[in-house]
Amino acid sequence: MNADDPLANAISDWQRKYRIADDDPIIAVLELVRLQLQHARINRDDAGAAPPGFEDFRGTIELLDRRSKAFIHQASDLVAELRRFGLNVHRINRARVATQFALLVAGMVIGGLLIRLL
Repeated sequence: MNADDPLANAISDWQRKYRIADDDPIIAVLELVRLQLQHARINRDDAGAAPPGFEDFRGTIELLDRRSKAFIHQASDLVAELRRFGLNVHRINRARVATQFALLVAGMVIGGLLIRLL
């Protein structure tokens, strides 16, 4: 963040005050807000237009919220499937061990019977 930017300084102070880590999701949201404000300043400086209004900003944040909820839902579905996959692999591995043990015992019994018969 730029040291001359008052918003960046306020965010840094707020982050230190509440001990918020750099990788916290709220910091990403604040970065998006800062980028939107910078983009509005650039557009205002270039075209002489007014910055986006509160409704535009609110609409953008609501859109971000809807998209993030969809992403969170998809991510939770993926995590659930990965957990189920892990449990299935664990079950298959247990079945493999049991099968190998049964085959080992059967082989020993058959081998013992063959030795007695010959």
